[in-house]
Amino acid sequence: TRDWSSDVCSSDLHRSIMDFTVFVTVLSGVITFVIGQLIVKLLLDPVQDMRKTIGLVSHTLVERANVIANPGVPAKEIMDETSDELRRLSSQLHAHLYIVPCYDTTSKVFRLPSKDKLLAASSALIGLSNSVFRADDRVYESNAKRVEQVSDFLGIYLAEGSRWPKDLK
Repeated sequence: TRDWSSDVCSSDLHRSIMDFTVFVTVLSGVITFVIGQLIVKLLLDPVQDMRKTIGLVSHTLVERANVIANPGVPAKEIMDETSDELRRLSSQLHAHLYIVPCYDTTSKVFRLPSKDKLLAASSALIGLSNSVFRADDRVYESNAKRVEQVSDFLGIYLAEGSRWPKDLK
């Protein structure tokens, strides 16, 4: 004769092991999802936002080049808008130092500008913001050099023909 009680216990044990395996699989999936979301929200999104800001700086330098290269000439409203936009972008660059976690390490891993370069670019943007209102002989050159500095510090491509000639004094 057969002992049915051992078959029932074996079946219950097998079912308990299967339930535990399903539980562990679901739990590990949930943990993986949560960790992934933390990495995306706390690290990858801030890095992407910083890259977008650098793209906006590049866009603004091209879009507002006529105002930057000809300070004091455009209408006051246009100079005000340009100044405000440059100042806003400078502020956003500063904010990214605090939003991107462990900036010094993260900047190396994701090939972002160093902290010093970011601060120098931000300072040059403030200088451009302040100089769009006045026209004198030296402001044209200083604005062109500030645009070069911002571009170089942030890794924005600037064609050789767009640079201030080195042989001019």
